[in-house]
Amino acid sequence: MIRRTAAAPAVAGFLLALCAGPALAQQAVDASGPIDLQRVDPNENLVEELVVNARLPGPAWWKVSDEDTTVYVLGAPAMVPTDTRAEESVLRRRLDGANVLIMGQEADVSVVRLIALAVGGRKLFVSEQPMRQTLSPKLRERLEARLKVMKHKPDSMDDTKPAFAGFMVANSQDGNVSISVGGVTDRIRDIARSRDLAKRPRIQNLPGYSLADAIKALASAPQPLQQLCLDAGLRQAESGQGGIKDTARRWSEGQVRDVVAADRGFQRCLDSTPSIARELREGRDDAVKAIEVALKKPGKSVAIIELRSLLAQDGVLDQLRAKGFKVTTPDE
Repeated sequence: MIRRTAAAPAVAGFLLALCAGPALAQQAVDASGPIDLQRVDPNENLVEELVVNARLPGPAWWKVSDEDTTVYVLGAPAMVPTDTRAEESVLRRRLDGANVLIMGQEADVSVVRLIALAVGGRKLFVSEQPMRQTLSPKLRERLEARLKVMKHKPDSMDDTKPAFAGFMVANSQDGNVSISVGGVTDRIRDIARSRDLAKRPRIQNLPGYSLADAIKALASAPQPLQQLCLDAGLRQAESGQGGIKDTARRWSEGQVRDVVAADRGFQRCLDSTPSIARELREGRDDAVKAIEVALKKPGKSVAIIELRSLLAQDGVLDQLRAKGFKVTTPDE
């Protein structure tokens, strides 16, 4: 796919494919090595007592409350197959009559910016020496095995930096599963706007983060992070589409413990990039502030927050507990 004389067009093709169906599903990457993920990755460590399976049919919910207000919080995966479906009766019941629907931070996908980055930023992604020569023997062996599966030559990515190679192999899997940014959240917005609800909530969309900026940041990442990202992309590809679909199914059934224990793949690479980690932390803080505001109006509201951001140490629920709000798992 990647030729040493035509890297930019190939990169553009991969980015176009991402816009149609990104595959940044949550898979795991080896945390050993010089990068301290516990310090960089805001979603690395979770609060164990908050990781609970659903008590009601469908995905898992949490409840944040004070004396006269309740905010029902649904933990949603960042990216799942577009055909993912979950039981909706609980969601519809909670949206009906809610004061506000808070939609947490999501990736902002700009086709124009991604293509401009791919074509105009070629020098950012081209390796100064054959990429495979910079890898450990084991990582090189895994890359070459994956390229063989993809029906590419062993040297087809030698002119590409490891982090971007990891991005490409993660998004070049066989099969017909389409992965979507916002596949679940778009469905929730549609339900919130539905005339089936007696009283529809106001929808509040919190600021997202730029996927183009995330990829650009990876282009200049230091070599340890470059190789971590290649490992992450390979793990995602090695898990196959079955792993992505299985994680989505478990989320739809409320099996939170299994979902957060699953591999994060290339998403962990992004989360471990300092500039993106900073934006993720800002997104968590935005969600906390929005829920605090919602709790000032008597009644109920609903919030949809990315699952690991919701459950992480110093994440959304952890911060709200520290502020004195009651956090529980609803059973009705």
